[in-house]
Amino acid sequence: MRTLPTSGARHGGLVPPWRTLLLTCLALGLHLLAGPAPEAWVYDRASIRAGELWRLLTGHLVHADGSHALWDIVALLLLGTLLERRLGPWFTVSLAASVVSIDVWLWWGMPALERYCGLSGILNSLLATGLYELWQERREPLVVLIGVGAATKIAVELLFGQALLTNTVWPSVPAVHGVGFVTGLAVAAAQRSLRTVSKPWIVLSR
Repeated sequence: MRTLPTSGARHGGLVPPWRTLLLTCLALGLHLLAGPAPEAWVYDRASIRAGELWRLLTGHLVHADGSHALWDIVALLLLGTLLERRLGPWFTVSLAASVVSIDVWLWWGMPALERYCGLSGILNSLLATGLYELWQERREPLVVLIGVGAATKIAVELLFGQALLTNTVWPSVPAVHGVGFVTGLAVAAAQRSLRTVSKPWIVLSR
């Protein structure tokens, strides 16, 4: 009997985090070529209502200013390098789920918000999914401390209505950090549920 690895590991040595590198280059390229908050790419409610649906995706890849871009892109590169191979296909699931959940929240949960941009919500989703996976593997207290720290940071941001670590031209949207983090946990829970369901089949196939 053979079982497929769930972490995305492959034989033959270290595999570069291609999805992370692609997203990093895309976000960096958009900032360098189009500049901060490019009018054609940000999440803009009026334009989306008029049919410019690509903004639901590109809004996550562009940034309000250089500081905003630097924080998000460096964080993406670090998180992705650490987590992409470990999470395997669930890395992509966490990315996609966070984009959808954040867009849904922005549209229906924050109808007064006209414009938005940035990777921060997606980053929080990847962080939550990755921490859950690390906890399942190692059960180290440090993983719990990081998770509690991240959740506390989000709670404080929600309380004061602004980001703690960044100060950008556009006002921050702390609710997006929370939505991303909860989405990441939901993806991790789904991953664990599927693993649990697959165990009887593994036993029967022996």
